[in-house]
Amino acid sequence: NLLNKMNFDATNVLTFTPTKEQTAEAKFLRCLSLYYLLDFYGQFPLRQPGDNLLLAPPVYRGDSAINYIINELETLLPDLDIKNDKTKANPYACKMLLMRCYLNKGAFLNRKTPTFAPADMQKVIDYGKSIIDSNKYTYMGNYFDNFSSSNGSSTEMIFGDRKSTRLN
Repeated sequence: NLLNKMNFDATNVLTFTPTKEQTAEAKFLRCLSLYYLLDFYGQFPLRQPGDNLLLAPPVYRGDSAINYIINELETLLPDLDIKNDKTKANPYACKMLLMRCYLNKGAFLNRKTPTFAPADMQKVIDYGKSIIDSNKYTYMGNYFDNFSSSNGSSTEMIFGDRKSTRLN
Protein backbone atom coordinates (compact mmCIF):
# COMPACT_ATOMS: atom_id res chain seq x y z
CA ASN A 1 0.00 0.00 0.00
CA LEU A 2 2.79 2.43 0.85
CA LEU A 3 4.49 1.90 -2.51
CA ASN A 4 1.24 2.49 -4.38
CA LYS A 5 0.57 5.59 -2.25
CA MET A 6 4.04 6.90 -3.05
CA ASN A 7 3.37 6.28 -6.74
CA PHE A 8 -0.02 8.02 -6.52
CA ASP A 9 1.26 11.00 -4.51
CA ALA A 10 4.25 11.56 -6.81
CA THR A 11 1.96 11.43 -9.85
CA ASN A 12 -0.46 13.81 -8.15
CA VAL A 13 2.32 16.40 -7.71
CA LEU A 14 2.71 16.44 -11.49
CA THR A 15 -0.87 17.75 -11.93
CA PHE A 16 -0.05 21.06 -10.21
CA THR A 17 2.41 22.61 -12.69
CA PRO A 18 5.58 21.92 -10.71
CA THR A 19 8.95 23.42 -11.63
CA LYS A 20 11.31 21.39 -13.79
CA GLU A 21 13.26 20.32 -10.69
CA GLN A 22 10.10 19.42 -8.74
CA THR A 23 8.91 17.40 -11.72
CA ALA A 24 12.20 15.48 -11.80
CA GLU A 25 12.05 14.85 -8.04
CA ALA A 26 8.45 13.62 -8.20
CA LYS A 27 9.20 11.38 -11.16
CA PHE A 28 12.25 9.97 -9.36
CA LEU A 29 10.11 9.07 -6.34
CA ARG A 30 7.53 7.54 -8.64
CA CYS A 31 10.24 5.46 -10.37
CA LEU A 32 11.57 4.34 -6.99
CA SER A 33 8.14 3.04 -6.00
CA LEU A 34 7.61 1.46 -9.43
CA TYR A 35 10.98 -0.29 -9.19
CA TYR A 36 10.07 -1.91 -5.88
CA LEU A 37 6.58 -2.83 -7.09
CA LEU A 38 8.15 -4.49 -10.15
CA ASP A 39 10.73 -6.25 -7.99
CA PHE A 40 8.15 -7.53 -5.49
CA TYR A 41 5.21 -8.32 -7.78
CA GLY A 42 6.54 -8.45 -11.34
CA GLN A 43 4.23 -5.62 -12.39
CA PHE A 44 2.94 -2.18 -11.48
CA PRO A 45 -0.06 0.03 -12.23
CA LEU A 46 0.70 3.41 -13.73
CA ARG A 47 -1.54 6.42 -13.99
CA GLN A 48 -0.55 9.62 -15.71
CA PRO A 49 -1.42 13.02 -14.24
CA GLY A 50 -5.08 13.77 -14.83
CA ASP A 51 -6.11 10.17 -15.54
CA ASN A 52 -9.66 9.30 -14.50
CA LEU A 53 -9.37 7.61 -11.10
CA LEU A 54 -12.60 5.69 -11.73
CA LEU A 55 -10.91 3.71 -14.51
CA ALA A 56 -8.39 0.95 -13.94
CA PRO A 57 -4.84 2.09 -14.77
CA PRO A 58 -2.67 0.30 -17.32
CA VAL A 59 -0.47 -2.39 -15.78
CA TYR A 60 3.14 -2.69 -16.90
CA ARG A 61 5.06 -5.99 -16.81
CA GLY A 62 8.45 -7.27 -17.93
CA ASP A 63 10.08 -5.38 -20.77
CA SER A 64 7.59 -2.50 -20.87
CA ALA A 65 7.88 -2.05 -17.09
CA ILE A 66 11.65 -1.96 -16.74
CA ASN A 67 12.10 0.07 -19.92
CA TYR A 68 9.54 2.63 -18.70
CA ILE A 69 11.46 3.10 -15.44
CA ILE A 70 14.86 3.30 -17.18
CA ASN A 71 13.63 5.78 -19.82
CA GLU A 72 11.98 7.94 -17.17
CA LEU A 73 15.11 7.99 -14.98
CA GLU A 74 17.47 8.74 -17.86
CA THR A 75 15.20 11.56 -19.00
CA LEU A 76 14.86 13.20 -15.58
CA LEU A 77 18.50 12.78 -14.51
CA PRO A 78 19.77 16.11 -15.94
CA ASP A 79 17.00 18.01 -14.11
CA LEU A 80 17.93 16.82 -10.61
CA ASP A 81 19.88 19.37 -8.59
CA ILE A 82 23.40 18.18 -7.76
CA LYS A 83 23.21 20.31 -4.58
CA ASN A 84 20.35 18.22 -3.17
CA ASP A 85 21.49 16.22 -0.17
CA LYS A 86 20.62 12.60 0.61
CA THR A 87 17.15 13.57 1.88
CA LYS A 88 16.00 14.77 -1.57
CA ALA A 89 16.06 13.20 -4.98
CA ASN A 90 19.52 13.87 -6.40
CA PRO A 91 21.54 12.77 -9.44
CA TYR A 92 23.49 10.17 -7.44
CA ALA A 93 20.31 8.54 -6.13
CA CYS A 94 19.01 8.47 -9.70
CA LYS A 95 22.22 6.84 -10.95
CA MET A 96 22.03 4.32 -8.11
CA LEU A 97 18.48 3.41 -9.10
CA LEU A 98 19.52 3.16 -12.75
CA MET A 99 22.31 0.79 -11.69
CA ARG A 100 19.77 -1.41 -9.92
CA CYS A 101 17.47 -1.35 -12.96
CA TYR A 102 20.20 -2.39 -15.38
CA LEU A 103 21.64 -4.94 -12.94
CA ASN A 104 18.25 -6.62 -12.49
CA LYS A 105 16.83 -6.10 -15.98
CA GLY A 106 17.58 -9.67 -17.05
CA ALA A 107 15.74 -11.04 -14.00
CA PHE A 108 12.75 -8.78 -14.62
CA LEU A 109 12.55 -10.03 -18.20
CA ASN A 110 12.86 -13.72 -17.30
CA ARG A 111 12.78 -14.64 -13.61
CA LYS A 112 13.29 -18.37 -14.22
CA THR A 113 16.34 -18.18 -16.48
CA PRO A 114 17.63 -14.62 -16.53
CA THR A 115 20.33 -13.49 -18.91
CA PHE A 116 22.26 -10.29 -18.54
CA ALA A 117 23.22 -8.27 -21.60
CA PRO A 118 26.81 -7.00 -21.62
CA ALA A 119 25.55 -3.51 -22.58
CA ASP A 120 23.35 -3.45 -19.46
CA MET A 121 26.25 -4.54 -17.25
CA GLN A 122 28.40 -1.81 -18.80
CA LYS A 123 25.73 0.74 -17.84
CA VAL A 124 25.94 -0.52 -14.24
CA ILE A 125 29.72 0.01 -14.31
CA ASP A 126 29.45 3.44 -15.95
CA TYR A 127 26.85 4.77 -13.48
CA GLY A 128 28.77 3.29 -10.53
CA LYS A 129 32.02 4.84 -11.73
CA SER A 130 30.27 8.18 -12.11
CA ILE A 131 29.14 8.02 -8.48
CA ILE A 132 32.57 6.99 -7.24
CA ASP A 133 34.34 9.61 -9.36
CA SER A 134 32.17 12.35 -7.82
CA ASN A 135 34.24 12.00 -4.62
CA LYS A 136 31.03 12.82 -2.73
CA TYR A 137 30.90 9.46 -0.93
CA THR A 138 33.51 7.58 1.06
CA TYR A 139 33.50 4.26 2.87
CA MET A 140 32.67 4.32 6.56
CA GLY A 141 35.41 3.12 8.91
CA ASN A 142 32.99 0.59 10.38
CA TYR A 143 30.65 -0.91 7.79
CA PHE A 144 27.97 -1.71 10.38
CA ASP A 145 27.66 1.97 11.37
CA ASN A 146 25.66 2.34 8.16
CA PHE A 147 22.88 0.35 9.81
CA SER A 148 22.89 2.04 13.23
CA SER A 149 20.00 4.18 14.45
CA SER A 150 22.23 7.23 14.03
CA ASN A 151 23.35 6.58 10.47
CA GLY A 152 22.25 10.02 9.24
CA SER A 153 25.89 11.06 9.09
CA SER A 154 26.92 8.07 6.98
CA THR A 155 29.39 9.04 4.28
CA GLU A 156 28.11 6.12 2.18
CA MET A 157 24.37 6.98 2.20
CA ILE A 158 23.18 8.20 -1.19
CA PHE A 159 19.44 8.52 -0.51
CA GLY A 160 17.45 8.24 2.69
CA ASP A 161 16.29 10.31 5.60
CA ARG A 162 18.45 11.45 8.46
CA LYS A 163 16.73 9.13 10.94
CA SER A 164 16.37 6.10 8.70
CA THR A 165 18.31 2.90 9.15
CA ARG A 166 17.56 1.90 5.57
CA LEU A 167 20.10 2.63 2.90
CA ASN A 168 19.76 2.61 -0.85
